[in-house]
Amino acid sequence: MKLGWSGARTLCLLLVLWSGCDTGLAPLHEPSGFSGILRFKNWPQPDSIRDLRIVAFTNFPSDSAGIITALVQGRAIVYPAVGTSGLLGPGWVYRFTDSIRFSFTTENSTLQIGNYEYVVIAFQYGPSILTDWAPAAVYTTQPNSFTPAPIRVLLHRVIPDIDFTIDFTKTPPKPWR
Repeated sequence: MKLGWSGARTLCLLLVLWSGCDTGLAPLHEPSGFSGILRFKNWPQPDSIRDLRIVAFTNFPSDSAGIITALVQGRAIVYPAVGTSGLLGPGWVYRFTDSIRFSFTTENSTLQIGNYEYVVIAFQYGPSILTDWAPAAVYTTQPNSFTPAPIRVLLHRVIPDIDFTIDFTKTPPKPWR
């Protein structure tokens, strides 16, 4: 059987299209977000920390009152979500560990595609879930600095190596005065 030029082009086009369409026109379901390791140093007394979470802010918070507003308006995302066990796990299984791996994605939170100007590890030090929080670490690209570095969450990509070092004797200042 001999194919003419037109038949060969059509066959090649069909082979190329067919080989690249294993899911048809279905949308991609790959997560977006970032992952990394939390490294701990100088753990405080056991009753000093009640909870530990990652909070990603779209804008640098200018005052403590604005944090609740940012959370309600979706300009700050908490991981793990409020109402679930924090980063130390149920029953605090990871307390006093050297490190914990995390993956903060669109599959396990309300994280959105976009820029997050201030990403912080926050710890609850007192009984009030609304007010007794402080930063334990800030994502930065400058060693030995508390200068925040933005994280850009890209579509269908989990950015690796977004690591934090949490030294409970050298916590960053609150971002507002």
